[in-house]
Amino acid sequence: MQNQGLMFRDWVKADGSTEFQPEAGRYHLYVSYACPYAGRCLVGRALKGLEDAISLSIVSPVFRKTVDDPADQHRGWWFTPREEDEGCIPDTVLGCQTVRQIYEKCGDKLGKYSVPILFDKKTLRIVNNESSEILRMFAKEFNQFAKNPTLDLYPENLSNEIDNINGWVTPNINNGVYTCGFAKTQEVYNKAVTALFDHLDKAEEILSKQRYLCSTAFTEADVRLFVSLVRFDSAYVTHFK
Repeated sequence: MQNQGLMFRDWVKADGSTEFQPEAGRYHLYVSYACPYAGRCLVGRALKGLEDAISLSIVSPVFRKTVDDPADQHRGWWFTPREEDEGCIPDTVLGCQTVRQIYEKCGDKLGKYSVPILFDKKTLRIVNNESSEILRMFAKEFNQFAKNPTLDLYPENLSNEIDNINGWVTPNINNGVYTCGFAKTQEVYNKAVTALFDHLDKAEEILSKQRYLCSTAFTEADVRLFVSLVRFDSAYVTHFK
């Protein structure tokens, strides 16, 4: 589940320093409810009030074969019709049946076919597929279209503290649950699960003394931790023993 298909790392910038400028209706977000990394972006889009500015597609949470070819066994994200799964929203931009098709239309060479994807409907290109960068774009670059423009998930005065917290939450908790779940040996699992629970204890100690990870301010650090915590009992404990 870790997002390893990171060929696309462009930025939408409000200062005009890139070719991708913020515009209402120009960008489309592809996500899965099953993916915590995509969940970051969904939370950021909702908190900032960007639902009317950035459109959305949601894939089925269950992997399926992406091509009808016995020689190609790839399984990945599919768009299921709404009448089959009310939680899904089809690809209204390209009309693709799979996330793989989106990547292939955009010349992808890595073959990871991950979500989230921030897609530019004007140039028909993937802008970015790194969740942390998409989250920060939503937090900073679309304020003129946001219903909550004053909400700053990455305030400059807390940036060092946020980066420090992300520095241990990401490898040990966000990624750590998958290191445990997909461990090939007991030794790897034991090391990862110890680090996971040590850092869950660290987060609990901080939050027992203050409401947010960064003192009194709600920031992206809280978003990034929350999307893993909300899945912990229902998904990780159940499937990653």
